[in-house]
Amino acid sequence: MTSKLANKNILLIGGTSGIGFAVAKQAFLDGANIIVSSSSKERVDKAVSRLRETDPTRASAVRSHVADLSVRDKLEEAVENLLKYAAEISPIDHIVFTAGNVPQLVPLPEAQFEHVDAFMTVRVFGAMAVGKYAPKYMSVDKSSSITLTTGTQNKKPSFWLPPLVTGALEGLMKGLAVTLSPMRVNAVSPGFILTELLDNLPKEMVQGAIEKHTKASLTKDIGYPEDAAEAYLYLMKDKFVTGSVVATNGGAWLV
Repeated sequence: MTSKLANKNILLIGGTSGIGFAVAKQAFLDGANIIVSSSSKERVDKAVSRLRETDPTRASAVRSHVADLSVRDKLEEAVENLLKYAAEISPIDHIVFTAGNVPQLVPLPEAQFEHVDAFMTVRVFGAMAVGKYAPKYMSVDKSSSITLTTGTQNKKPSFWLPPLVTGALEGLMKGLAVTLSPMRVNAVSPGFILTELLDNLPKEMVQGAIEKHTKASLTKDIGYPEDAAEAYLYLMKDKFVTGSVVATNGGAWLV
C-alpha cells in the first residue's frame, strides 16, 4: 500500500533531533521529500547525513536549510527565506514545527518581560510567522497542514512560565486553523519525552526526572521520540482533522 506521505514535500522546523528528527525519519521512510531546518549548520548536516543513511537510494530527497528563529528583528525574514527554499522544487505539503530553545526559568518575583520574550520568540512568534507566510508557499487546500508543538504544562502546570507559552501556542493554533482554512492547522502536546535536550542537564537530574515520570505515568514508562512522532504523522495524513490537539503523554492529564 502506498503511504499517504509518499512524494509529499515536508518541512521540519526543528527537525534535526528528538521528536522532529523522528518525524523526519519516518516520513522519509514513507517516501516523503524532506527539508530539515535548525539554527545550527552542524546539527543540520548531521541530521541530513543520518537520514540519507536510512535509504541511500533516496539521498536526493533530503534537503536542509539553516534558519535562526531566535533573533526577533530578523525572524520574519528568516522564516520566509526558509519557506521559499523549501518550496523551490514544489509547493510545501506539510510543515511540522518542533523548534524550541531552553532559556533560563526564573522565579516570578525576579521575572522581567525579556524572560518571557526568550521563550516566545522561537516557539510562538516563530510559529506565528510560519502561519503568516505559509500560504504563499503551500497548496491552499485540505491536503496541506501545519502542526505545532505545545506540551502538558498547558493543562498541568508546574511553574508559572511554561503554561503561558503552551497556552499561547494552543490559542495560536486554533486561530490559524480558522484563518488559513481550508489548510489544516493542529498541535501535538507531548509529555516527558527522552530526547537529546536532556543531554545538557546533570545526569542525576535526568535520572530523577525519568524515575518521577515513569512512576507517575499510567503506562509506567516515559515517552520516546519514535512513539511521539506518530501523532505528527497522523495529523499530516488525516485530511479531516484541524484545530485539534493530540496528546502523547502517558496519561499525564489524568494523574
